[in-house]
Amino acid sequence: MVDPLDKIGLFGGSFDPIHNGHLELAIQSKEILKLNRIIFVPAAIPPHKQHLSLTDGSHRLRMVQLAIKNLPGFKVSDFEISRKDVSYTIDTIFYFKEKYRLSKEQLFLLIGADNLVDFKNWKEPDKILENCRVAVYQRPGFDTNQVDNELKKQMIFLNTPLIPIASTEIRNRIRKDEDFQNMIPEDVYVYIREHSLYK
Repeated sequence: MVDPLDKIGLFGGSFDPIHNGHLELAIQSKEILKLNRIIFVPAAIPPHKQHLSLTDGSHRLRMVQLAIKNLPGFKVSDFEISRKDVSYTIDTIFYFKEKYRLSKEQLFLLIGADNLVDFKNWKEPDKILENCRVAVYQRPGFDTNQVDNELKKQMIFLNTPLIPIASTEIRNRIRKDEDFQNMIPEDVYVYIREHSLYK
C-alpha cells in the first residue's frame, strides 16, 4: 500500500544490459515528474523482440539490481521475467495499479519517443492511456512529427537529454573485445566480466 499522494513510474525494457543512459533517463524523469519512485521492469519476452534471443532473465534482473542499488527511490521488479511469457505493457500496468492501489494520476509509464510510431499496435493501447499517464523521453534521431497529433495530446513529453548509448552497441563492443567500461555502472561491468556475458 502506498500513500495516496505517491507517484510511481514504470520503466520497462530488455535491459540487455542496463547502461548509464537508462539510469540518466530514469533520474531525469523522476525529477521532472516528481515521482516518489521508479520501478524498473525487465521484460521476459518483449512483443516487438520475439525474434531475438535475450540474455537469461536472471542475469538481466541482477544487473539492474546492481545498477540501482545506491540510487534512492529506484526499485526493480521481476513481475514480467517471472511470468516467462510475452510481456504486454497493459498487463504490467494492471498488476502495479492493483498492487499499490494507484489512480491513473499516480501511475506513469516511461517510454521512448521511438515507441510512439507503433504504439497504436500495442495490446489495448486505449486501456493503457485510460489507466496511467504515458511519459515520453527523447530518443536520438527520432522526430515526434512522425506521430499522430491526437495521440501526442494524450502523452507527457519530457525534456530529457539525448543519450547516445545503446545496449546493442555495448554487446557489439564486448564481442569485438573493445572497451565499454564507461558506458555502464562499475558493478554491472564487473558482473558482465565475471559471467562472460555477450561473448
